[in-house]
Amino acid sequence: MNKTRSKRFLIIGLLLALILTVSGCNSKEEGLVARVDGEGITVEEFESDFQVFKRIYEQQLGEDAMTQVGEDGRTLGESLKENIIEKLIMERLVAKEAKDMDIEVTSEEIQKQMEEYITLMEGQEKFDEFLKSNQLSKEFFEENLRKELLFNKHREAFIDSTSIDEKEAKKYFDDNKENLVVVKASHILVKTEDEGKKVLEKLKAGEDFGKLAEEVSIDKASALEGGSLNYFGKGDMIAEFEEAAFALNPGETSDLVHTEVGYHIIHVEDKKDTYEALKDDIIGLLKDNKYLEKIQKLRDNAKIKIYLDIKTK
Repeated sequence: MNKTRSKRFLIIGLLLALILTVSGCNSKEEGLVARVDGEGITVEEFESDFQVFKRIYEQQLGEDAMTQVGEDGRTLGESLKENIIEKLIMERLVAKEAKDMDIEVTSEEIQKQMEEYITLMEGQEKFDEFLKSNQLSKEFFEENLRKELLFNKHREAFIDSTSIDEKEAKKYFDDNKENLVVVKASHILVKTEDEGKKVLEKLKAGEDFGKLAEEVSIDKASALEGGSLNYFGKGDMIAEFEEAAFALNPGETSDLVHTEVGYHIIHVEDKKDTYEALKDDIIGLLKDNKYLEKIQKLRDNAKIKIYLDIKTK
């Protein structure tokens, strides 16, 4: 149901949110695309990451994906190069500070995370198929898991040592209340209006919403959870779905709601719209914002030279 559901390595979302304008450098060093506080980033490292994400985009958008021009006038290939350089820079900076803080990732932790991915993909055979279809080596995947775990530990250490003043949290709520409200909802999604009407009749006759979701909903991911979408805020869902969900009170069920993906029946279980209900969420959000500021400061204070030519030839 979310607007975007494509799977990414968890680290990428946070890193790419921090992308800054890359300024090219005149001088170059053979075999390097950048230096970060004196430490080199090799062409091999860059190409390894670049080719992985290039293939992902080409699978999603077609073979000409890298030459497609965005609203900013740049090709996707140029934007991807910039993003990959910044990803590698931020990984270096976080790894350096994590080492100074005695934060490390053990082989046991990597193996545990690997096992969780294998379970998520329903077994070793399907996991191996995933690696093969995406032309990923096991070593590349494990190295990205190590970076992800290190980044998460670094973030958690900062979050645990950061406190948020009650006054700051309340002010944030007052200034952003409209965008902070969340609802917890479930839905049943069917293809046609006639199917939807039949489901509504069954609900009115007293049949269980969760069981019906498991039986008939074409959104298989939520169907496994009885139709549950958990909590979501404004901007997280398709517009028509979101409007209908936020108009309901806890315990209410909608009529049919038509969107581009089919016909929904929505049941709202809970709504958080007061400071007390949202306090923990706000504190978590403010801590995350402070962490992003910290990461930004790491980037700003680092001595960085970029040799890679971003422009597409």
